[in-house]
Amino acid sequence: MIRDFRATDAPGIVGLLTTQFPDEEALLGTRPEAILKVIHRVTRLDARILFAFLRLIRRPVFRVLIAEENGKLVGTTLLTFPGRSVYLSMVVVDPSVRRRGLARALLGKAQDVGRRLGRQYLVLDVLAHNTPARTLYEQRLGYRPLRETAFMSREHPQEVGPERTTLAPGIRRYQETDEPALHELARRRMPPEVQNVLPIPKRLVGGDRMADRIFASQSAAWVVDRGHGAEALVVAIVTPGQDAGHLGDPLVSETVDEATARELVRTALAWCGARGVTRVVSLVPKYNTTARAALGPEGFQDALSTWTLFRPVQ
Repeated sequence: MIRDFRATDAPGIVGLLTTQFPDEEALLGTRPEAILKVIHRVTRLDARILFAFLRLIRRPVFRVLIAEENGKLVGTTLLTFPGRSVYLSMVVVDPSVRRRGLARALLGKAQDVGRRLGRQYLVLDVLAHNTPARTLYEQRLGYRPLRETAFMSREHPQEVGPERTTLAPGIRRYQETDEPALHELARRRMPPEVQNVLPIPKRLVGGDRMADRIFASQSAAWVVDRGHGAEALVVAIVTPGQDAGHLGDPLVSETVDEATARELVRTALAWCGARGVTRVVSLVPKYNTTARAALGPEGFQDALSTWTLFRPVQ
């Protein structure tokens, strides 16, 4: 049976997420108690009323699907709704009940949700080396590759020094007025086929305040501006209960010299290090070569490779 999440599902979800994603969890270091706190926030009465209203007006924030067998939670996935797509995260089924069609049933329910909402695509990520999952998605369910992305990781961000109290010349804090220039830069970076499935969000910084509240995240953003508008952007995010900090997929124009790009990255690393994380991770599409060129000299290395797959909602 496929159904929606209930508050009593929390222990089962935590068990699956902390045991069935070993590669990701070794990198991110999510603690079980942090997941329980997130679930508590989204199941409070005020949150449930808000989410129900947003679903009613066809603007859902997220939806959690549960696979249940003989009264036991045996699978789950998280649905979010960027642009014209339904994005499936953490598609997981307990190893003891695999090969019984439960993953297919979860994906089928997600397709029904997308159809009712008028969405055009289903999108999910899979580790490049997860051959059984890729076989299911691509050969049996009709998903197609959209982009390859690398988790780039950098240990010990404190090594770059203390948090910057004075920023280097040409670097400043992000302002809302930077959005048009940053959107144009993002548009030039993103292949048209990716933009079609996952359009650039209306706001590149601070556009998902709901998620920040749910995860109790802190964030900061900086741009390169040498007197003629934003030429680069780095967003840093730290979430309680997770060992790793995050740099959002950086935007760096070819007009930015290597020294300035490196200092922009170091500014974000120092901010993360001051908040106690032990490593910093950035999820960077392989086509974003200028971001990779800025991160590599500052100690970032490829840790995991993933493929984003998609298929039309029919």
